Amino acid sequence: MKRTVLITLVSILTTVQATAQSVANGYYRIQDNASSRYITIQDDQVGEIDYSSTNVDLSNIVTWRGYDYVKSNPGSVIYVEQHGTEYDLKTQGTSIYQITGNRKYLGLRAQSNGTYIMHITYNGTEYRLFDSTTDDDEGYVTYKKTGDGYQYWKFVPIDTENNYIGLQPIVQVGDSYYGTLYASYPFKVVSEGVKVYVVDGVKEGVFQMQEITDEVKPAATPLLFMCSSNDPANNKIMPVTDATTPADNNQMGGTYFARTSGHKVNVRYDESTMRVLGKNDAGELVFKKATKADLVSSHYIPANTCWLNIPSGLSGEFKYVSRDDYTGIRDIKADNKAKSADDAIYTLTGTRANSKNLRPGIYIQNGKKKVIK
Repeated sequence: MKRTVLITLVSILTTVQATAQSVANGYYRIQDNASSRYITIQDDQVGEIDYSSTNVDLSNIVTWRGYDYVKSNPGSVIYVEQHGTEYDLKTQGTSIYQITGNRKYLGLRAQSNGTYIMHITYNGTEYRLFDSTTDDDEGYVTYKKTGDGYQYWKFVPIDTENNYIGLQPIVQVGDSYYGTLYASYPFKVVSEGVKVYVVDGVKEGVFQMQEITDEVKPAATPLLFMCSSNDPANNKIMPVTDATTPADNNQMGGTYFARTSGHKVNVRYDESTMRVLGKNDAGELVFKKATKADLVSSHYIPANTCWLNIPSGLSGEFKYVSRDDYTGIRDIKADNKAKSADDAIYTLTGTRANSKNLRPGIYIQNGKKKVIK
């Protein structure tokens, strides 16, 4: 009898402990327990919140089934930050709090199986977040009940083994692979053979790169990377919360989003001022005129990638040359008419700052250092 009571007591305590468990601040992927799809943020537009009709716009949130969809997708890497008894989910330069017009954080209710119910409360009414029940790889999040199992979410910590984030290059030149990255988090390089650069010089027909040798690579900064593999599993990075040093003289722009429906948050390619990474007929690394295949829906810069801002008066493609070959050539900077990253101001950890109420310090704007005194 005593043994039965003890087992029952242990079971109750274990359930209570699991239910009370909170999510520690850190980087996660959030996966629906029923659909196995992962949350990604597709745009930063403030959604419509109609209190009278209890309409909550959650169309910023799109879910994807399959790890291959998210293993190199910065939009799936979410920083969870506790605020009292509630949480903010931050990624892509925005957050749940900002998307709701700086009005609401998210509630997390732990379940005994290790999952969580995510909910937002408006005027005393609780709205739970459900994944859609569609059998497609792409889904959506809604506050309207879709199925009991679709309200349970797993918070899977980002690591360097089974839930990693890796870089996906797009160009091979010789034995090296290249790509661009625009991410909202600072990060450290984990895999060997990965180097990170900014483009800090452009002249007629050529460009030069400057390697970022600091251990922590900057957030909210258009970056060009080189690696020795085409497989993201061999090009791992690790998001961190360290403050970083913004790059100087960065000639690239970047975008978090390429949404062409719904909120339609994107950057349209402009051949007169922009070039995208590629290679020429000689197999050399270049920034070139984009083809329709390089763009989303034939017109838009892909999400979390970068482009080269070309100075006024220049045209054609721009070939990479070493810094030695570039020595003595005047550094021509892109003029103010060139498209910037998004013109928002970020802290050194990649969080969007309120531009109307900035404290003295160093910030990042358009991928460059901004000092407020």
